[in-house]
Amino acid sequence: MDAATPSTKQRWLSLRGLDAAKAGLTLYILGMMTSGIYYARFHILALDFTRIQSIVVGVYLIGLYLAAPAAVVWCVRGISKLKSVRFVVCIGLLGGLDVALATLLKCTGKTLFLLSAVTLSLQLILFVDWKTLWTLLRTRRLVIVLLHQPTRERLVAFGILVCLHFSFFWFPRIPGNFAGGMPVQVQVFTSTPGLPDSRFAATKNKPQINSQMDSYALWLLYQTDTDVYLLDSLPTGSTLIDDDVMRITQDQVIRMDYNTAP
Repeated sequence: MDAATPSTKQRWLSLRGLDAAKAGLTLYILGMMTSGIYYARFHILALDFTRIQSIVVGVYLIGLYLAAPAAVVWCVRGISKLKSVRFVVCIGLLGGLDVALATLLKCTGKTLFLLSAVTLSLQLILFVDWKTLWTLLRTRRLVIVLLHQPTRERLVAFGILVCLHFSFFWFPRIPGNFAGGMPVQVQVFTSTPGLPDSRFAATKNKPQINSQMDSYALWLLYQTDTDVYLLDSLPTGSTLIDDDVMRITQDQVIRMDYNTAP
């Protein structure tokens, strides 16, 4: 019995390690898909397999669409025997969370309402027991039953959908300092005098830092080992289009200072 104990513990640790590896890989794949979809709009191939951003974005996505609604459904399970009451409380808690997150990311007015409403709908779709709902509708009873855990098939089916939604509506509003898609303010020193003047003339040497080198107050969207993607300013509402972005090569950049006010 004693001889088998170390083997049992070793097997348990091996299984937990495998589970952790699967979870990490899932987070990485979801994050890479989400960021890749967003940057593809600007013709940027964001497939850098060494970027920690992918895992962080995966955590955001799982937390928003899976962990938060699962926690709410689990917490409200004992509030009342009436399923309709639990459903209303669940909607209130999730809706409040979505509104709070959207407000934190500086959404206002109609954008705040639409972003929160669509996110709430996606959160509920994963956890509504559709088979039971359909059966009750056939008997002319509208009682919405929530699952404590969605099925694996449903998770796979809606995985791409939530990646698309997060990529287009949440990811662009998260600051780049927190692994999001919103550009980061930088001061760029170029090796070739006047290199990007055609687009960035208004930002040249503002502020004047070094009289021997040209510098530009810009916004960094993305960078790879070979290229840097920059904007001269953020459009109103932070809605970017392909024409806003300019690419220069890494060998044309001497230095890049982050979070430097223009």
